[in-house]
Amino acid sequence: MPQKSDALVMEEPGELAVRQLDVPDLEPKDILVKVELSGICGSDVHMYEGGMDLEFPVVPGHEFAGVIEDVGSDVETDSRGSPVEPGDKVTVVPGVVCNECWYCNNVPTRPTTCKNRDVYGFMSTEYRQGIHGGFSEYMIADGRSSFYKLPDDMDVELGALVEPLSVATRAFERAYSPGIPDAREGIGVGKSVAIQGAGPVGLLAMSAAQAAGAGQVIAVDAIEERLSLAEDFGATHLVDITDFDGDDDLIRGVKELTPGNVGPDAVIEAAGIPDAFRQGIELPRDGGTLVEVGHYAYSGETEVNPTRVVQKDLDIRGSLAYPPNQFETSISLLDQLKDEIPFDTLFNYKVGFDDAESAYEKQKSGEAYRATIHPSGV
Repeated sequence: MPQKSDALVMEEPGELAVRQLDVPDLEPKDILVKVELSGICGSDVHMYEGGMDLEFPVVPGHEFAGVIEDVGSDVETDSRGSPVEPGDKVTVVPGVVCNECWYCNNVPTRPTTCKNRDVYGFMSTEYRQGIHGGFSEYMIADGRSSFYKLPDDMDVELGALVEPLSVATRAFERAYSPGIPDAREGIGVGKSVAIQGAGPVGLLAMSAAQAAGAGQVIAVDAIEERLSLAEDFGATHLVDITDFDGDDDLIRGVKELTPGNVGPDAVIEAAGIPDAFRQGIELPRDGGTLVEVGHYAYSGETEVNPTRVVQKDLDIRGSLAYPPNQFETSISLLDQLKDEIPFDTLFNYKVGFDDAESAYEKQKSGEAYRATIHPSGV
């Protein structure tokens, strides 16, 4: 087992440095992962710009995949029960709950409500075993973690999409309603879905909608390149915001694409732009559903009319991350669609530690769908 790990450490917001960190002995339920790659998402950019109250220094990286280097003495299977051993490809759920607070004991199906939740990629190097982040040559997933073996024939790089795909699939599933699908309640086979924002989460939500049998998947964005890629990810209709004159014209244009011109059965706001939420209230049909997933980090405010929520009899659902077993859904979906959807095109800016600052800039500007850090180089 290695004694040291090269790691890209955020000493303070906006300040990155390569350091060698100790690799401690494994506890019985720990695993040691040799990281192949880790994505930079919007929350990472937010941290880089000083928008998070964290204890620095931090090893960033929560969207990562790699190969098991070593396992603790009590580790025999992954969280699904599949046997694991060194050499297996894996990805790790970054969120870890305390199992002690009121929410863990009373709302166990919503683990993100835990008041003492730890998240790999946002933890101090002084906490527990220290190398808890994907921007490290090696990382430790401690015994509290959920981790999942990847299929043998899946490229390990795709494992870094399991986390953002879990965000996307959970947001899509939040639009489901139990029972009476024939009465157009919720989302199901043949229903209409509009997705605001053709960034990584939006694109992955489109692939989930397609796989679930949606009859219409409407992609809404302002960037031609992203709309073109949306077709490859399952969109049946493309709506370019720049073709419309204001909110009313855009809303009318989307509704005209749907049966009866009434609007989609569900809308997923994945753009992370405040005005998109205001538009999102009007886009669904009356009695429809709006899922808000794009605003994990603060990006401003917008003015909404709450009366419209009542008048439309609208369901509005927030979607924060996912429960750990959402990774099972995402791995299965990646495996099912990997030959049909060009998931690898999302990794369009790959760097080692030396070019990390540029990766953050590319992710912030939108030039990269998902910039990735490769600890051992590209």
